[in-house]
Amino acid sequence: MKRLTAEELDVKAFRLEEIEAEADALRSILREQVEEFGFTPPRSEKSKRLSGELYQFTVTRGVSVEIKDAEVERLRQVCPGTLFDRLFRTVTKFKLAEGASMVLAGRLPVDAPRNLRLMFSRAVETKETAPRLRIEKVEAECTTPVT
Repeated sequence: MKRLTAEELDVKAFRLEEIEAEADALRSILREQVEEFGFTPPRSEKSKRLSGELYQFTVTRGVSVEIKDAEVERLRQVCPGTLFDRLFRTVTKFKLAEGASMVLAGRLPVDAPRNLRLMFSRAVETKETAPRLRIEKVEAECTTPVT
């Protein structure tokens, strides 16, 4: 593989931008067609579907839910326990602490379980992600002096 020149890189990035813009326009047209002329599939109240001869197009509208912990706590204080339990459930979530791998790599404290590293490896699974290419437009530098 030969190294591309700066000009060749720019040409490829520009072409990629054109393709993405065209793909966005096509997706928009297809989405509008499905929303206007599509039917609601069985047991899918948030979806609409339209079928071609070779492809099937489905538009699904998702809903995002954000729970405000402080407001939920207020509700917990005023609701009877059974009612609150029908509205919410408590979930504990863990995040990996910064520097955790350094703790495991070094000498462990005397009060640490003897199989801590094994237990940790069972508790934490790491997966390598696919490489991502990010292409950004470079802003042209101003060559005329500002007065």
